[in-house]
Amino acid sequence: MPALVPELVNAAIDASVSPGDLLRRALVVARRLAVPELVDWISSELNGYYSGEVPDYRRVQGQLMAENPIHGPIPFFAPPDMAELLSDFEVRQSVPELMQLAQSTTGIYSHFPANIEHTLMQMMREANGVTMRPALRFSTVQVQGVIEKVRSRVLEWALDLEAKGVLGEGMTFTQQEKQTVQQQHYHFGDVSGSQIQIGSNSSNQTQTQTGGDIAALSALIELLRDAIQQGRIGAEVRDELQAELATLQAQAASPKPKWAIIKATAGSIKAVLENGAGGVLAAQALPYLTALLC
Repeated sequence: MPALVPELVNAAIDASVSPGDLLRRALVVARRLAVPELVDWISSELNGYYSGEVPDYRRVQGQLMAENPIHGPIPFFAPPDMAELLSDFEVRQSVPELMQLAQSTTGIYSHFPANIEHTLMQMMREANGVTMRPALRFSTVQVQGVIEKVRSRVLEWALDLEAKGVLGEGMTFTQQEKQTVQQQHYHFGDVSGSQIQIGSNSSNQTQTQTGGDIAALSALIELLRDAIQQGRIGAEVRDELQAELATLQAQAASPKPKWAIIKATAGSIKAVLENGAGGVLAAQALPYLTALLC
């Protein structure tokens, strides 16, 4: 009877084995070895990421487009800082869904949440007098890249098991094999601020926690400061926004910014802009506020 792990290695390097089938085989191995972190990761890849963070390899950059009713999708040019934030996309679909998307011959499009879509359409109307629905376009190469990353991670894990003598002869694992694996730390999620690791539970492992979105915080501070200095904010909300800006600047200057305070301040600024200042400034600030409020 074949051994589970060598079969998994062979499946991972066999292009005729679909990524979905590969993940299901990996799930059998992970469950029989009782490795909960890998069971969770494989299950998310099979069923989709519908809450929480996604692994870094599932973050891609899309191209901002506008749906022209006559000419079809056309490029939509936003300010560079805003475009960078809006273009950052989390691929949350399951691997089987991604396999279907990868077969597209016309490109892959995703629409924005209603509040961001409304703001972007308002920007278009104020700038050009026209309104078109914004979208992000992705290539099938990007989607295929996500799928290949998943296959590679399964292969890395299976090869590591094989190297440690964990084979699963007779379609099952001995108690010693289970203990060998349970002494390891596997982290294949690779979310922001962490790294892929395979090591002993007792080993020292370094992770860099990035906290909140520094780029969005810096961009929001610069935007508000310029707007206040240039008199683009009405007197009725200027003092309030100046106070909120001072809070953000203090946190940005701190060696250990308190992201709970930054998030609360971003929420207050968003409410002020929506209820008072409005217009172009609110549209420009929205991507940065959205990033800080996530």
